[in-house]
Amino acid sequence: MQPKIAIIDADEGARERTIALCEGSGWSPEGYASLSAFLQETRSREPDVLVYAAPDAWVEGVQERTVTGLETWRGENGKSQLLLLLPSGFQGGDRLALKLGARNILYRPVDDDDISSILRKAAEGIGKRTRRRELRRRLDTPAGFEEILGTSGKIREVIELARRVAGSDFTSVMILGEPGTGKGALAKAIHAASDRSKGPFIEVNCGAIPRNLLESEFFGYEKGAFTDAKEEKIGLFECADGGTIFLDEVGEIDYGLQAKLLKFLDSRTIRRISGTRFLPVDVRIISATNSNLKRAVETKRFRSDLYYRLNVLEIHLPPLRERREDVRPIAEAYTKRFAGRMNKAGTALSEEAVTALEEYSWPGNIRELINIIERAVLLNRSGTVTPADLPLVKEQRETTVAVEETEGTIRIDIPPEGVSLEEVEKGLILAALERTEGNVTRAAGLLGVGRGTLRYKMKKYGIDPAETKENLKNGSFEPVGAAD
Repeated sequence: MQPKIAIIDADEGARERTIALCEGSGWSPEGYASLSAFLQETRSREPDVLVYAAPDAWVEGVQERTVTGLETWRGENGKSQLLLLLPSGFQGGDRLALKLGARNILYRPVDDDDISSILRKAAEGIGKRTRRRELRRRLDTPAGFEEILGTSGKIREVIELARRVAGSDFTSVMILGEPGTGKGALAKAIHAASDRSKGPFIEVNCGAIPRNLLESEFFGYEKGAFTDAKEEKIGLFECADGGTIFLDEVGEIDYGLQAKLLKFLDSRTIRRISGTRFLPVDVRIISATNSNLKRAVETKRFRSDLYYRLNVLEIHLPPLRERREDVRPIAEAYTKRFAGRMNKAGTALSEEAVTALEEYSWPGNIRELINIIERAVLLNRSGTVTPADLPLVKEQRETTVAVEETEGTIRIDIPPEGVSLEEVEKGLILAALERTEGNVTRAAGLLGVGRGTLRYKMKKYGIDPAETKENLKNGSFEPVGAAD
């Protein structure tokens, strides 16, 4: 769609030339001989740009009425840009532009190239705003607290606290919980219940974006900021203006970028990479982590001042194994949902299947439960989901794998009921860390892998080396799934 521009000029010849120039520059122009004629045309009250050409003989009374009329119009159409064309030698042009909020002033005789340059920049700005609005429209409307399923006392306490913090649309919130407990869903519910619900909700997985790219994702960059920056990029904070930004795995943010995030929290302005302007951004930050940020603060891996600014209110999401009474309502709700999507209306869980689900330990929490239900509904043919449709339930047994080393030969005895390979690997890692008193480098040597490989696997299984050292110190360390 072409941007709209209105030209007010009593000089018909000059007005027609400006109209022709605008048409040639991709605008949709309309011309008027006077401000009163323009104001009477309601269909043109909100052009993207208004060009007002003051007459050469701008007598005092006419000037006052014109300025008053433009002020009134600007008060009703603050998003439109105003370009003033003033007579040569006009005194007080800067004051007039400031009073009317005019973006630009040109003095006659006006050069066509000057007008073209101004219109080109205006069109670029209008295009950016249009793209930003389109991005916001494409964002999913977050679901409310009705999506937080469960009836247990623990989840009711979480929802009550979340509802209360939703009433404050600026308080920073930190959600703590194991992977898969629904931290993102809770963040969306807080946003949906707040006064920011009509604004965007943008989720950022800080652990999934390379650290060297995270700053440009957060704050954007100007054209030419680096070799491949062929055009400017609007950052996610700017896109979230008026809404909420959810920083998942916030503990993965680089220490240097943490200082810039803290500066944003202090000033509520952002500056794009290589930019010279500070742009105001109104956004609420909700962060989440499954790691021990307090330990990260103690070990100087996370800034303490940023931690306390993000953690104004802390919400703990309990793992599913600590609220087993919520397994049935969650499982039944998703069974019905997937059955509807797969044209299998009427598919339901048997009581035996519910019992099996309630007895399972749920290491993957709600995310694992949803995945199991989806698979069960997909493969079920009878209309009744039974324990046989839930293949992962067999992993609920706690097994111990005996690892024996004799003269350099390792023997592993697998119990008849089988074993989880991931649990064995996790147990071996924990055992190695116990043997080395939490020293990752030495533990990697014991396991015959590189330090980077071991750190990757520790992150995969949620093993925090700092926590491991603390557990060893307190005597609370219990290796899982393996024994010497």
